[in-house]
Amino acid sequence: MLIKKIKLKNIRSYIDEEIDFDKGITLLSGDIGSGKSSILLAIDFALFGLRKGYLSGNALLRNGENQGSVELTFEIESKEISIKRNLKRTPTSVAQDYGILKHSVEKELSAVELKDFILTLLNYPKEYLTKSKYFIYNYTIYTPQEEMKQILLGDREYRLDTIRKVFGIDKYKRIK
Repeated sequence: MLIKKIKLKNIRSYIDEEIDFDKGITLLSGDIGSGKSSILLAIDFALFGLRKGYLSGNALLRNGENQGSVELTFEIESKEISIKRNLKRTPTSVAQDYGILKHSVEKELSAVELKDFILTLLNYPKEYLTKSKYFIYNYTIYTPQEEMKQILLGDREYRLDTIRKVFGIDKYKRIK
């Protein structure tokens, strides 16, 4: 998957921003609070939506705003795909609204339908459609520093179990 661009509207510190990514490696650098993590969280949200206990709408939607969105454009197998997810403030929280998928045609889809499409497209196991605590994206793209420290400094068996889960080979241990 090659990420081409991301558009952020009322996402954390970003009011209305479009970021284009060049082919190759991209390094996000800047001072604390400059928005690096916001970009990674926005990519996570665009691909997989909100996840209870990990990524909430309140953490994403800019303070004082009633609506926000993230649109991610990427290329996979020479096909350009764009996915847009929307947030809206309700009286009690911030909820995920409908989303738009542009993949040869433009379709409006529910949050679950969008997530299912992405998991299928990226060949993630279907079981991750409903799991919220452990999610492969955290380990393949964005692992918070403290969790990475646990993985690196944990005992040998913990590291092996994590690697097995990330690459979907934990079933072989059970079979053995």
